[in-house]
Amino acid sequence: MKVLVLNAGSTSVKYQLYEMDTETRLAYGKIERVGSASAQLSHSELGSAKLNEACSAPDARAAIDKILALLVRDGGPVPRLEDIAAVGHRVVHGGERLVRPVIIDDEVRRTIAECAEYAPLHNPPALTGIEAATAALPGVVQIAVFDTAFHGELPPPAFTYALPHALYLERGIRRYGFHGPSHQFMALAAAEHLKTHVTRLKLVTCHLGGGASVTAIDGGVSVDTSMGMTPLEGLVMGTRAGDLDPGVLLLLTRRGMKAEELDAMLNKQSGLAGLSGIPSGDFRDVELAANGGDVRARLAIDVFTHRLRKYIGAYAAVLGGIDALVFTGGIGENSPSLRAAVCDGLLYMGIALDGEANASANPATRGGIVDVAAARAPTRVLVVATEEEKMIAREVARCLRGPTAAIRSVHAKPIPVGVSVRHVHLSRAHCDALFGKDYELSKRRDVTQKGQYVTRETVDLIGPKGELRGVAVINPLRETTQVEIAKTDAFALGVSPPIRESGQLDGTPGLRLRGPAGEFELDKGVILALRHVHMSPDDAQAFGVGDKDVITVRVEGDREMTMGDVLVRVREDFVLDMHIDTDEANGAGLGNDSVVAFEGIQAQRRR
Repeated sequence: MKVLVLNAGSTSVKYQLYEMDTETRLAYGKIERVGSASAQLSHSELGSAKLNEACSAPDARAAIDKILALLVRDGGPVPRLEDIAAVGHRVVHGGERLVRPVIIDDEVRRTIAECAEYAPLHNPPALTGIEAATAALPGVVQIAVFDTAFHGELPPPAFTYALPHALYLERGIRRYGFHGPSHQFMALAAAEHLKTHVTRLKLVTCHLGGGASVTAIDGGVSVDTSMGMTPLEGLVMGTRAGDLDPGVLLLLTRRGMKAEELDAMLNKQSGLAGLSGIPSGDFRDVELAANGGDVRARLAIDVFTHRLRKYIGAYAAVLGGIDALVFTGGIGENSPSLRAAVCDGLLYMGIALDGEANASANPATRGGIVDVAAARAPTRVLVVATEEEKMIAREVARCLRGPTAAIRSVHAKPIPVGVSVRHVHLSRAHCDALFGKDYELSKRRDVTQKGQYVTRETVDLIGPKGELRGVAVINPLRETTQVEIAKTDAFALGVSPPIRESGQLDGTPGLRLRGPAGEFELDKGVILALRHVHMSPDDAQAFGVGDKDVITVRVEGDREMTMGDVLVRVREDFVLDMHIDTDEANGAGLGNDSVVAFEGIQAQRRR
């Protein structure tokens, strides 16, 4: 399966073509100065000489037509355009709704356009590229992969700003995070190198280039990251300021600086460039000047190093210790002195470098990853040659093939897994009690099943022994309030709910629910949800099962097992998905990217 990855900017189109059966990069390149009379093409292919030439590219459509003509020319890597199975588009911002790769339709386009408010320099050109590719390849699936998606499961304490909460509920002002494909690639590469599964690792990953960010990854999930609502927050970068006292901007505004001037200063005139006085802000230029005795350049590197080390220490605290520290990006891969300066003094974290290994590290020529930690250091330090485009191509393949692309060993009929985190379904009366009369819950993101979504609002659960804060609410409202938790949650709360099918609440315990406007005592409605599979009638026919049948499924991987007592629920609007709670998922080593294999009918309840 051939996948073309496109990254459309305001004046450039970058591309890479992959054969995903082997993950081989067949061709790559870019067209720069799109829209000008001096557009320039750079093109490379597997086993061929590099091509550099001027070309005509008055707009993105013309640039993409030129790229496709190169790919399908005689002797090119693609015999026919029809052999391209999908185009993956890198899109910077997907907001709270687009937290996974998605096939692009009108609704996805609208959401990308809405998120341009947060990424005005990136999302509009991406949309232009999407439209151009759709027109050039009308029969090819177009899939969007988002920089923000890997951070889609950030917990509320990590993504919430300490601003009036209405700004989040009404306008979506929160932290989103970026560089997702790079951080995801680093995590998977680290797990492969350390010969373990990513779910068993605590990692701090550092993407250090012109843009820079750090992420805390727990079990393959991003739990904190340095960039915020926009890529301006966090580390010192090439030309971006990173963390800054907002009072500075207020002061400059009062002194007459306009929004456009502030934007230009923060994005293009700050960071290493602003500190050092070297306009490019390129770390290589700044480092060269610092080594030559330039005081401002040395200060710039020291500030960069200090900020980075501070984030690493903070994220190690968030994770409760780390198994590995991972570096990538133009700076992370190519500056041994920066890695040494950052790691100096981190012995208390188990970090100690092998000086020779660090000085000679070249991951691009050594299998893509190098361990530069001292032999007996408990925390590994890895240098990875990141391949964001390959990660995007992988996500496109998974989206196109279905979750089976993630677990190729599952040969029977696959069923995607959805891990159901503790959540609450509210009645109208109870919603009023918690949030105020006639309060309308706001959408954070969709869930698998059509018409349902996670709200931005959360509630607290209070039991005889303890409480759980910030529990998700699923909308739309129901006739009866229902609380779905895992067994470990029940222990923490001090309640003993039975395993029940949704809606079967007789004889179930209650607890107290608390919201911003009040609280109430729920007399019944707390359950451990019976694991179940949602199917459409077509799905049910394909599997040969009916509504209320009970089936068994097989889990493959490190914790291979068979799960029985899986209830089938069939409805016209259902999307194929097996729901298990967090305890079941952890026990079986499953996540939201996993699949299970259908093994057969255990019992037929009703046909």
